[in-house]
Amino acid sequence: MMRRRTWFLPAVGLFLFSPLVSFAAEGPVGLRVQNGWYVHNGKVVWGYAQHNGWWRAGQRANITRNAPGQVGPNRTEDLDKLTDAMLRYGYPGFEHNFGLWYDRRRDQHDTARREDAKVVPPFLEQPWARTDQGTAWDGLPKYDLTKYNDWYFGRLKQFAEMCDRKGTVLLFNFYMQHALLETNAHYVDFPWRPANCFQQTGLPDHTPAANAFYDVSHPLRRKLHQAYIRKCLDELGGCANVVFLCSEEYTGPADFMRFWLDTIIQWEQQSNKDVHIALSGCKDVVDALLSDRQRRAKISTIDLRYWWYEADGLLFAPKGGQEVPGRYIGQIKRTTAPQIYRQVKEYRLRYPDQAIIHGLAGTRQHAWAALMGGASMLVGQLPYPDKKDPSTYISPELCRAIQPTYDFIRAELAEDMPRMRPRGLLMDDRQDAWCLADANDTYLVYTSGGDAFRLDLSEASGQFQPRWFDPRTGRLTDAARVTGGAPIRFTPPSQGNWPTTQTPGKQDWVLLVRAIEKTSRPR
Repeated sequence: MMRRRTWFLPAVGLFLFSPLVSFAAEGPVGLRVQNGWYVHNGKVVWGYAQHNGWWRAGQRANITRNAPGQVGPNRTEDLDKLTDAMLRYGYPGFEHNFGLWYDRRRDQHDTARREDAKVVPPFLEQPWARTDQGTAWDGLPKYDLTKYNDWYFGRLKQFAEMCDRKGTVLLFNFYMQHALLETNAHYVDFPWRPANCFQQTGLPDHTPAANAFYDVSHPLRRKLHQAYIRKCLDELGGCANVVFLCSEEYTGPADFMRFWLDTIIQWEQQSNKDVHIALSGCKDVVDALLSDRQRRAKISTIDLRYWWYEADGLLFAPKGGQEVPGRYIGQIKRTTAPQIYRQVKEYRLRYPDQAIIHGLAGTRQHAWAALMGGASMLVGQLPYPDKKDPSTYISPELCRAIQPTYDFIRAELAEDMPRMRPRGLLMDDRQDAWCLADANDTYLVYTSGGDAFRLDLSEASGQFQPRWFDPRTGRLTDAARVTGGAPIRFTPPSQGNWPTTQTPGKQDWVLLVRAIEKTSRPR
């Protein structure tokens, strides 16, 4: 058990770890959305995104966790090594939100007011700065919501600059709704709770507090929200590889989402900068904002994590503004790969200029379904093996199932995929096989059951080189060349040599078909 030590940090603004480092980029830099895909320097960015840790000392990375004297996985993260690991192990995205509470004494989920400032590290730094007066519920000085934590924003900016340089992506949540609902233990240390700050925020003393927090008819709350949103943009809006989301687990109303979006748009106009904005919330809220043509033009990403189709095809979509706890999004595992493909493809075709992100359902088949529907990134919790903190940066356990796929896309399709989109080129009305293609040049087919299928090459001309990709091993094998002009039947390689725990003929396979002329071009 960790020995309790006293750490009294009234300003919570000193750099306790290292000076910030800026990186000068060479050549063109920056994330953009091309044909509905995340693209960095001409190459697609696809894979998982790590959702950060909210509490405890470790289990998942958190880029604003402050563990004085401890640098490494799940302590004060080594941001350079972390971003290297993200690129290597198939999770080029990282989703950030501030933590549930500042120090570890609240890990036991009690609601008692602390009698002293004997805090327990590591600390989950908050965006707002402490004063040197008053006593908050956690025994430290109260927050001043008009002042900000330099350490917190300095770490975020350092990470964002690394993302620009390396091609990783920061998904930045302004807020953390989880603290406003569920149990009072999540809320008692929240900086905006009246007991913890000098501003008269008008929030209740107990949960639920979400709808009050989102009610910007309160003049002071409106002013505080506007100032905080602008502060985040001032710090991170100059970095190209940051995607801005309203809040982790946002199930709030459309009115606050409009207010948040309009505040960003106003900042863009005044700063002469454009940032990546993601709509993330309940289906009715997201659809309402997407139906507004002017606001939709400012959206670069649509987050589909907050609703889905169940296995029976029925829609599961709680309404916004009902103070529904956002933890329900973890139930996405109840859906199926075909239903994920259906949902992603619907929005990809309806909104071809926006990228799609979705939840991490945890299987290779779900990942491929989202990819074939046109999703750029799958976001979820990626703990290390056995949920133990490693001594160095290693692959999160769930990433291992998609590592061959991730490597395959980077090696074979990084420059082609930005031109590809879901296409109905499979014959026989197949429900278990899907196709991505560009203009009769490159075709990618995924068959979840490993059965034979027919690919319609009627409108294609010339010769093509098919290659089979095994998503379990990463093996890529040439097949016999084919000629365009007609549907072609393809049969995946025999799987009779697989272990008896797997069903022969029922494993997923991938077919990559390229025009011969294209295969001879340097890539």
